[in-house]
Amino acid sequence: MPRDPRERWQLIPSGTRDWLPREAVRLREATAGVLAEAARWGYREVVTPTIEYLDVLVRGEGADAADRLFKLVDRGGELLALRPEMTTPVARLAATRLRDEPVPLRVAYAGWVFRGREAASARLREFPQAGCELIGPQSVDADAEIVALAVGALRAAGASGFSVSLGHVGFLQGVLAGLDLPGDDAAGVRALLYQKDFVGLRDLLERHRAPADRLDALMALPALRGAGALEEARRLVHTPEGQGVVRDLERLGEALAAHGVDDAVTIDLSIIRDFDYYTGIVFEGHTAALGAPLLGGGRYDRLLDRFGVPLPATGFAIRLERVLAAEIAGTPDDAAQAWVPDAVVAAEAGCGAEAAACARALRARGFAVALEVLGRPWEQVAAEAARRGVARAILVGRGTARVREGGAPERTVPAADVAGGRGAAARGGAS
Repeated sequence: MPRDPRERWQLIPSGTRDWLPREAVRLREATAGVLAEAARWGYREVVTPTIEYLDVLVRGEGADAADRLFKLVDRGGELLALRPEMTTPVARLAATRLRDEPVPLRVAYAGWVFRGREAASARLREFPQAGCELIGPQSVDADAEIVALAVGALRAAGASGFSVSLGHVGFLQGVLAGLDLPGDDAAGVRALLYQKDFVGLRDLLERHRAPADRLDALMALPALRGAGALEEARRLVHTPEGQGVVRDLERLGEALAAHGVDDAVTIDLSIIRDFDYYTGIVFEGHTAALGAPLLGGGRYDRLLDRFGVPLPATGFAIRLERVLAAEIAGTPDDAAQAWVPDAVVAAEAGCGAEAAACARALRARGFAVALEVLGRPWEQVAAEAARRGVARAILVGRGTARVREGGAPERTVPAADVAGGRGAAARGGAS
């Protein structure tokens, strides 16, 4: 890898990024949209620490998780880690502070998570998530609620043109049942499926002399999506587990139709999530504008049992930075970063207080207003505003104001009309 010619103080760690003003605004809007949608469904927001005890995260995610974490040691010698996702901290919270709350327990969250991946990886190691967890019920209705809410949350975050792919880990378990694969090889099958490495999968299963029907079913997984997927799945699996999964997914489809989101959801039995605590349905949100999932989730009925509370649960998390990336995909960088206020307010000589009062009054009415603080000539201020696409430039004097809007000729109006919302100068609102 070639050495970066910039000095270290000009760089940021691999897997991290800066958020410029326009992006930061959209991130805040997307986060607020998800939490507002969750609140409409009865989900209450919780906030958990960015840092957890290492053994808490390992308890929730398995011993292998330790290799993926950012680890810390505090002054007392305690092993800590930055949270790599939000489900395990929420499970810990549900098992402690929320233990006596009645079920179903509906919680929502938004925060930053951290993944200690290899430096050469192109994936972010710090990114924002928002999501929901439904704890207590184990039913098709609960699964339908969380999937329907995921669709609504994606829309509230500003995502468009997406679809949610729905699978079930029980289908894979039904196919693998009776193969008697050693633990490492069973995990290898899941890893190969997650990586879409079907050549490696065939080699592994042929080494174990897997029956032809099981091998055919596994190799058919990529095609088990969309219309007709469940009918084909019923033909391929003959175990009670596999047939039960097909029936559950059929009932789930009917429930999603009742929620009015069936047009946004499609069956995809090839989905394998990258956390080992999933026990039932799994789902991902995708858009053609981006090659990575916008959202992931599913049922995890045994996770809370690891914290002493044997409650089933289901939930999802949205990768907010991916929603924003899909939104601006194909947009030039300058357009993606462009942000302008609704108005720029400058002052005639000796009228700084009047200009500040005008700007304050406009902000109180909901406008974004930048006050000229460089002392530049009015013509320069107005020309710069027009170049940047600012809706209006205002020069405040004693009792009057000069206003330029777009390409219209400059006009002079009473200053009270601008600041107080009266007259033509105040019409149009924030754009």
